[in-house]
Amino acid sequence: MADCVTYDREAVQKSLREKIRRAAARAIAEEDVWGKYNIKDIPAERIIRYRFNPESKQFTKDETIVKIEKKPFTHGAMRHCFRMKKLATPPQSASNHRFHSYGWSRALNYVAKCYMKRGKIDKSPEGRDAVLTDIKLQYEAMHWAEKFNKTEAPKKIDFIRAYAIEFVDRPGKPMFAVERFIAGSDTYGNGFLKHNTNSGFVDLEEHRKTPQVFSAHSFYASEGQRLVADVQGVGDLFTDPQILSMDYRFGDGDLGPRGMALFFKTFRHSDFSDRLGIPVFPLSRNEKRHQAKYEDEESTLSEGSSVKEEEFLCRFERMDAIRQQRKSVFMRPIDIQCDEHSSDTAKRSNFSDMTKVIQKSMRSAKLTKSCNSVVKRTKSDVDEISSSLEKGLTDTGMVSCHVFTRIINKGCLTFYSSVFDNRAFHRLESGEVKPRRSRTSPEKNGDKRENLPERGVTRGKSIMRVTAPPMKITDETKCNLGRVHYQLAVLHGSDRFPEIVPEDGGNAEDKPSHDIFSVVFHLCHAASLYNVQACLALARARVGLETFVSPLLSTNVPVDFESSKEYCKRAMAAERSTARPKVAAGCLLYSIMDEGDGSGDVEKMRVLEETLNLMKLAAEEDSIIKEHAGKGLGSQLDGFQVGDKVEGAFIDTRNYFMEGTFYPGVVVEVSEDGNSVVIKYDDDGSTESLTNENVRSLEPAPEILAAHTAQLSDEEALGSTNTDEECIFEDYDLMAKLAELKANAGKRADAMQLFQEAADLAMSAGKMKSANNWSMRAAELEG
Repeated sequence: MADCVTYDREAVQKSLREKIRRAAARAIAEEDVWGKYNIKDIPAERIIRYRFNPESKQFTKDETIVKIEKKPFTHGAMRHCFRMKKLATPPQSASNHRFHSYGWSRALNYVAKCYMKRGKIDKSPEGRDAVLTDIKLQYEAMHWAEKFNKTEAPKKIDFIRAYAIEFVDRPGKPMFAVERFIAGSDTYGNGFLKHNTNSGFVDLEEHRKTPQVFSAHSFYASEGQRLVADVQGVGDLFTDPQILSMDYRFGDGDLGPRGMALFFKTFRHSDFSDRLGIPVFPLSRNEKRHQAKYEDEESTLSEGSSVKEEEFLCRFERMDAIRQQRKSVFMRPIDIQCDEHSSDTAKRSNFSDMTKVIQKSMRSAKLTKSCNSVVKRTKSDVDEISSSLEKGLTDTGMVSCHVFTRIINKGCLTFYSSVFDNRAFHRLESGEVKPRRSRTSPEKNGDKRENLPERGVTRGKSIMRVTAPPMKITDETKCNLGRVHYQLAVLHGSDRFPEIVPEDGGNAEDKPSHDIFSVVFHLCHAASLYNVQACLALARARVGLETFVSPLLSTNVPVDFESSKEYCKRAMAAERSTARPKVAAGCLLYSIMDEGDGSGDVEKMRVLEETLNLMKLAAEEDSIIKEHAGKGLGSQLDGFQVGDKVEGAFIDTRNYFMEGTFYPGVVVEVSEDGNSVVIKYDDDGSTESLTNENVRSLEPAPEILAAHTAQLSDEEALGSTNTDEECIFEDYDLMAKLAELKANAGKRADAMQLFQEAADLAMSAGKMKSANNWSMRAAELEG
């Protein structure tokens, strides 16, 4: 038996050696597509190569030499592209050293890309960081590709390895991003294909379902923190991706949750995605109708045939053009051309008119709708809005109720939660995948076809034969799904999808600028997932106030003060959100109560106290961001610095269960080579020396970074300001209101202290009259 096992192992090893030999022989015999440019005759240059470690999130470096052309062979709007060769070092175990002995004539072909500024290579710190961000993108995409490959997907995918090189002997030490040059075609005879973009394009070629499903998988595998877009390449080898993140950390091309929203709006769920356990992203009735209407008509950006250099030139120019246009693709029309009227409207929607609108709504129990603002609705439209509004105050329509999510309810905290059921994954109660069928369409003879299986599902190599369990949907995933739904509502409200508006056969001039039903649908789904901004928008609309999301919202949903209050409470109780928008919800909730809705003083005091606590929390968040920003971003190559807040992996060989646990601390010492640090832990003050691989940066919570850091926020990245989140009261106003209620309740000491604090804050803000009045009230209560 032992001999038999030995024989089998030797046979396998012999077979592998033979395959390697044949592959090397083919590489030697293959013509060098760049041979005619005589790059081998160009003088070699010394470079430092930087490779990114996704685990430690640090760059490691080594030295080598390359030969690169002096002039770019193509360029886009932002980058220039150079032909480059680099020798491959053979491993010690290599069985065919002959291939590596050919020198520069058989050196591997690389593409080196650099950013340009005023017609010259950008050597500034910003230009260098842009290159390093591109490298991080590639490695981040590789990480999620590895996750995808661990599933039962029939086709495995990969991204070309990329790294940065620094020409240390050139003036200014310019930095380039480098990757292998892709040539050839896939098994279908196609060359370089662009499968999707971060602006919503999805290639509908049936045999390329894998890239689309991979993009969706990356979102759920990362708990909604990432989505790999701009998937493009030859076969299943991809390059130059764009990562969309919740905090916009991946450069100008990272359009965050709005980019994710556009992807899911165009993503076609399939038998493949169902079997992989990817949940269905819900779309409105009009969105589904439009998707079905244009299912067979949408074009593709894919390029045919194998990649020749001429095709590469055009492709590179297009990629840079897409990078340059990314921001304007998503910008609201009101932000592109903001006139005085729109500015006034934004102001009116928050401050001076809020009390008047609430009072008017209280008196009339409903607002008088303008004929030009109310969209014509059928009974099914009314039903969709009603069902959506009902879902907004419960768990999302895709889930069943369970324990626990918090809302404020007359002094107590009630808990609910949401669990994705089989319907969310397009599965039967038994867990089996539901078969997908195409829409029926009439034949030429007038008869209707039978419902046929989805196109392409019979391709043996494309089909996933094994059904994976549903992907895990965590609280973090639900929170980020809420953000995506909210951003999709905002895109609808900013007239991004006029094609979704159904044709009713009436006057074209009466046609609304956007589909208000889709706005309500996605806002309510977001609110059901406790998205604070969505809850705020719906709370405002349900008392007749204008909202940032859509100018049509307040006139097309019924006024309901109890519902508005519940949305405010839902917003204030939401987890994984910054405090600022919760403060706005608390102010709105108190305004409704203060206008005589029947709320008692005890409930008003509770709302005021919680709102003031949220204001303090918001101030703490601001100080965290100020401290984080004060350190400066620095170069991505600087590594860890003394004073950095980090997490260190505690390694205890005596206790297996403790090994690899990360504990927060601060860097107190960095080694001379920068490859290790000494950490002082926060919990017990002990110190430990660790290599960089066992240390990771500790940043403020993603929601704090995303909401406050200028480079990452929705407002700065996309040019739009969410006026719904502006507070209508200052902290001293709320303190004075709370003090008056406390005084009425007989709590004189508490009231006196609050009046005095309000007076001090008002004086600091220059509100001398209010400060004087409140100081006098405090004195009265003291006497």
